[in-house]
Amino acid sequence: MAFMRAILAFLLLATLYVASLVVFPVEEVAVEGLNHLKEAEVLAKARLHPGEAWLWVFPSRLTPLHQDPWIAEARLEKPRPGVVRLLLWERRPFLPLPDGSALAEDGTLLPGGAPLAEGPRVEGKGPLPTKDLLDLAWAYPEAKALRYTPAGFWVELGESTLFAPEARLLLEYAQAERVLGSRVYLYPWGVSVGP
Repeated sequence: MAFMRAILAFLLLATLYVASLVVFPVEEVAVEGLNHLKEAEVLAKARLHPGEAWLWVFPSRLTPLHQDPWIAEARLEKPRPGVVRLLLWERRPFLPLPDGSALAEDGTLLPGGAPLAEGPRVEGKGPLPTKDLLDLAWAYPEAKALRYTPAGFWVELGESTLFAPEARLLLEYAQAERVLGSRVYLYPWGVSVGP
């Protein structure tokens, strides 16, 4: 008896699925908010295509999009039967890195984003100090380049270069009245200016 009920339930679900394809197919898929990504790639990742069952399009389709570093947020809307709208918010590349990737404004690493990044170029050795680099870029909007090594941080401005063993010292210096010189070295005990 239980076996027959299971078969009937399966047949009912299969019939409902096939009927939903005929009665409520996806007729239109709109993607909004694209800047860098291509619509076809986004739709393929979300497995959204015209002709499939509109009733069975759930927000779980967004899971692969949430794993893409370029996508900050994604939302799925079904404004009326047959129409699916995908709303995206992409991250903006901010700091170009030597390997061709970029850091977004929130610190996310964006593969291939360097050509689109507007911030100062980044050079360095050792682990990438993401938070320090972002803080320095915001503190010195006129910077041409930011460099880092285990010894410290350099900020290249138009005609001068600043150095400090810690990013914190450069951030404090950005708030203070700046000493002029082609080379400025900042230490916890004072400032040294070179010609």
